Amino acid sequence: MNNIETKWLKDFLALSDVRSFSQAAEIRNVTQPAFSRRIKSLESELGVELVFRGKTPIELTVAGRQFKSTAISILGQLEEEANRLSGSLSRGCHTVRLSAVHSIAITLLPKLHESLFKPRQNSTRLAVVANEVKDGVDLLVDGKCDFLFSFYEDKLQVSPYRSIYLGKSYLYCVSGTDGKGNPLFSLDNDDNAQVPCLDYTPESYMGRIIQRNNAQLTQNSICSASMTNFIKALALNGQGVCWLPDYSIRKELEEKKLVILTERKPIAMELYIYRYHTRLHETCETIWNELKQICPIKDLCGTLLVG
Repeated sequence: MNNIETKWLKDFLALSDVRSFSQAAEIRNVTQPAFSRRIKSLESELGVELVFRGKTPIELTVAGRQFKSTAISILGQLEEEANRLSGSLSRGCHTVRLSAVHSIAITLLPKLHESLFKPRQNSTRLAVVANEVKDGVDLLVDGKCDFLFSFYEDKLQVSPYRSIYLGKSYLYCVSGTDGKGNPLFSLDNDDNAQVPCLDYTPESYMGRIIQRNNAQLTQNSICSASMTNFIKALALNGQGVCWLPDYSIRKELEEKKLVILTERKPIAMELYIYRYHTRLHETCETIWNELKQICPIKDLCGTLLVG
């Protein structure tokens, strides 16, 4: 692989983004036949097919998806070295691309930021994207993030991905309070049909895990959403009962704005950090090794005030 040209890598990344040979050729300012030959040359040098040509729009092969992350890393390192040699103000500074579930990004990433990134604050920049679980997985699969902070996902537990077990979290059934810690709603009666329930959408991760555990709280669903913080806001406003992850309600429990309804057993969730198996930038590899040293975090979410 001594003859790979950087322009081929840029060609391949353009193709992976627009998924069209003609559009990618236009972006790269070459004719389509010339562009196709360059992609073929890259494949020949690597010894694998990178794209399925028989589909419209084109799709990357498994090898193509893996190599995309490598190509991004290689070009990024070349750009950083060029900046360093030219005396650019950003020399030596690498951008680490993180994707995280909304609630994890808000509550847990700051804890890891303090121990992992602050010591390298002059040489590392963070680009954090908070999103839904499915969107985060898509970013990792497409090579558009270095690390994904999310929940257990079957397809990310095997090659070409690597994972670190971050810790265990729980969904708790909670209610808003009267300000003194007394719940506005109760589920200890035989007839809970009229108790308003704040649900997660069925396609969201929380919605799916609640369905798997047959843990719908009541039949009186007054709202459904995919965002934990939105559901929490409604619960704080006294709109109903709901399931919320422990890491998102610690402060509200301490302030007696929310209370855990112990009539329902908590639902366990496992949190992971994912990446491609392909070697990443040196900064990312250092961060990954440090994550392995501190994980799993024993008291990931802190001790909750139950009851």
